[in-house]
Amino acid sequence: METLKEALILLVDDNSKNLQILGHLLAKQYKTAFARDGQKALEFVQRIHPDLILLDVMMPSMSGFEVCAQLKSCPKTQNIPIIFLTAKTETEDMVKGFELGAVDYVTKPFRKEELLARVQTHIRLKRAEDLLKQGLTEAQRLAHMGSWIWDIQQNTLTCSDEAYQLFGLARHEFDVTTETFIAAVHPEDREFVRQSVKQALSKQSPYNIEHRIVLPGAGERIVHERAEVIFDEAGNPVRMLGTIQDITERKQLEIELKKLSRIIEESINFVFITDAEGTIEYVNPTFERFTGYTRDEIIGQNPRILNSGEASRYFYEDLWKTITSGKTWSGDFKNRKKNGEFYWVKGLISPIKNEKDQITHFLAIQEDISEKILAQQQARYLATYDRTTGLLNREKFIEALNEYISQGDSGILILTDIDGFKIINEVYGHNMADEFLTHLSKIVIKTIVELYGKNQTILGRLGEDEIAAAILDISGKKGWEIAEHIRKTVESVTFTDEAIRTTLSAGIIEFPKHGLTTQEVLSRVDAAVYRAKEPGKNRCHLFLPEDRDIENIHSQFRQKERIIRALENDRLTPWFQPILNLHDQQIHHYESLARMYDETGNIILPGSFIRPAEEIGLINAIDRRIIQQVIDYQAKYKQQGQNLSFTMNISGKHVGDEQFLDFLSTTIEQSGADPQKLIFEITETAAVRDLEQAIKFITALKELGCRFALDDFGVGFTSFVYLKEMHVDFIKIDGFFIRRLHEHRYNQGIVRAMTAVAKEMEIKTIAEFVECEETMRLLKPLGVDYAQGFLIGKPAPQPTFICNYKDFS
Repeated sequence: METLKEALILLVDDNSKNLQILGHLLAKQYKTAFARDGQKALEFVQRIHPDLILLDVMMPSMSGFEVCAQLKSCPKTQNIPIIFLTAKTETEDMVKGFELGAVDYVTKPFRKEELLARVQTHIRLKRAEDLLKQGLTEAQRLAHMGSWIWDIQQNTLTCSDEAYQLFGLARHEFDVTTETFIAAVHPEDREFVRQSVKQALSKQSPYNIEHRIVLPGAGERIVHERAEVIFDEAGNPVRMLGTIQDITERKQLEIELKKLSRIIEESINFVFITDAEGTIEYVNPTFERFTGYTRDEIIGQNPRILNSGEASRYFYEDLWKTITSGKTWSGDFKNRKKNGEFYWVKGLISPIKNEKDQITHFLAIQEDISEKILAQQQARYLATYDRTTGLLNREKFIEALNEYISQGDSGILILTDIDGFKIINEVYGHNMADEFLTHLSKIVIKTIVELYGKNQTILGRLGEDEIAAAILDISGKKGWEIAEHIRKTVESVTFTDEAIRTTLSAGIIEFPKHGLTTQEVLSRVDAAVYRAKEPGKNRCHLFLPEDRDIENIHSQFRQKERIIRALENDRLTPWFQPILNLHDQQIHHYESLARMYDETGNIILPGSFIRPAEEIGLINAIDRRIIQQVIDYQAKYKQQGQNLSFTMNISGKHVGDEQFLDFLSTTIEQSGADPQKLIFEITETAAVRDLEQAIKFITALKELGCRFALDDFGVGFTSFVYLKEMHVDFIKIDGFFIRRLHEHRYNQGIVRAMTAVAKEMEIKTIAEFVECEETMRLLKPLGVDYAQGFLIGKPAPQPTFICNYKDFS
């Protein structure tokens, strides 16, 4: 049997980009072929039968529905599985697709894992059904059997018409003798046949053998031969009577069935077969291992023995109605093992019919997706809660706090910070530190419940060693009492067998008394924690107005510490936003945008850390870290045959920095990246601030083979005077002119002027912040070369070849 990698999938779509994406996705596991329209697809299938067809619905001249109808009307192609792949989501379209004979219907945009799983399942199911159908057909075919008589004394051989036909001979053209019979036996089997005949004559016993015969011209058959010898009264052999039957097909079937049986027996999926009433007749070893039921225990049972009890009666009624009507059912189950443990499967159930088109059995193939389901549930959980403590994560806590504050609620915010948590981490390890945090969270919860109650309280983990509690309708004094109780409890507790003891410091702030916005409240409770630690830690401090000076100093200190930790722990990474070429509607390059992750995995946008990094002298380290990764990305994609371009932002502080230029030169050379595909950009204002240094810097980069872009162009419109001297390759028109371009004719005139001057200087223009279709339609007529913005695609951790936009050309 062919492996899945040998399976051929025909991809039919009038969009070459879609074909490229699908081909790239499937090429690692399957052979692929492409057709740009329905007619080419039909022509291809007449020549070569694919194992499966992925068919777009909406195509010019001939729709996917029409293609499907023609394929299903032709006996030669009607059994090829067809999966519709389309952006249409209307129920009537899906129903129509299934009525035409499609096996599945996948909507765009599709999920990679889902599409691969569906393709694999349908190819496996089709092959299994083909083998089962072939086995049933071959097993039910009537045997073709000939007879012969050998007159031993006269040495003549008489054969029936069926025997002649079996040997591929015509009676009137050929006389069969024992010599010609032996000559027709396969050379490797002749001695075996001679010895069998000799043994029958000498031992006066019948023989029952299988051997091969060679047909005239070419080809061979496997035959089953039975014979017995007739003796006279003196014990001399008189004649031999025999039959010969063509068992070639049976033998081939046995081989195929052995292969199929081995595949099913060794399959990583659960396979079981029931009779028409649903009684289990067969299960494969994987089913036994996974469910815990042995074959003896499960055969004779109904699959409902696996029922988790959570699915509704209507779910199973719909399933049974589908399969008893002769259709294949597919879907997800939550089942229960023998030991009571739950598991999830993605299943296919197909009816097996006899020659009278009557359902005799059902074949079920199920794939364990428990880990996938648990991962999805875990992802949903972690989107809201902290993995270690079970409290709200930073993002969700701030959302909830912001809701309190925006509604005008009053209350207090307590922020606890463990004194010496870093030492616990280093001495006892992360696991012990996590256990300590979990224990602390329980102390916080218990204290609040005892002193205040459960209502109108939110708790969350804000940082590595920070737990916060927002409590409504209590005073700062009461909040301080709660915090002090928590502090004393922690101080008095010995944690685990390691006898760990530590203390904590806590800050308390009243809102809205000391903060009208969430940002103010968080910043000032930080300052309160800092003030609590200042005299020697292990204290609680209620925020006072005079703490605002320390708030500013502490805020800057925390920002610096946060950025340094992110650099040390590789939590700075580039995300990529596609830039669309408006002339060919293709993505030519991507802008690389810095992203930072906090300790709990939440994304921090550059607006929160780039400016502080410039102020405290860390921007050089950030730029180097991001640029290094982007250049490595370009080199990697180049090796894979995708020579993509990447734009990288650099701070104006690097202009004139010889060491930074040396870093770029060394990194590009060592990585093997294509410098022509590396585009560096600084803002227009940074370039004009020191034009002479900017020109030298740009010239040095271009000598390396790189290209250059001016960002936020248009804010200082007079800088057109300097463009010619700077020799930039791109200007990025500031979003101020682009965001509402369709509403302001004045801005349209400015953009038209920019593009006209840029074209004279052979400079390409990029419109930033393209967020609506109305703006998109204006760009090309105004002379803009490229577009970038959420309408094209949002920043993502990996370059994406799928855009959000329609073709507005």
